[in-house]
Amino acid sequence: MKCAEQGPSSVVARVVAILSSFAHEKADLGISEISRETGLALSTTHRLVIELTRCGALDKNLHHRYTVGPKVADLAYAIRRRSGRTGPTAQEHDRPAVD
Repeated sequence: MKCAEQGPSSVVARVVAILSSFAHEKADLGISEISRETGLALSTTHRLVIELTRCGALDKNLHHRYTVGPKVADLAYAIRRRSGRTGPTAQEHDRPAVD
C-alpha cells in the first residue's frame, strides 16, 4: 500500500507500508513482492524487512518469504482485547481501509 504517489517518504511511513502489504489474502511475501507493493526500492525494502524480522514484527520462513510476526499478532490481540472485540476483524465489518 503506497502512502504517496512516489512511495512513502519517512521511515515510519515505510514501515507501515511494509506491514500493510501483509493485509491482503496472501499469507507470505518475498522481498520483491513487498517492494512492488510498497513502491520502495528493493534495497530499502530488504533493509527494513530484515530489521522488522529482528524485532519480531515479521517472520522469515524456510522459503525465504515473510509473514506477520509475533509482535504484530500480540499488538492486534491487545487492541482487540482492549476494545472488547473478540469477534470478526475490522475488515469483516466492512470498515474502509486507511491509505
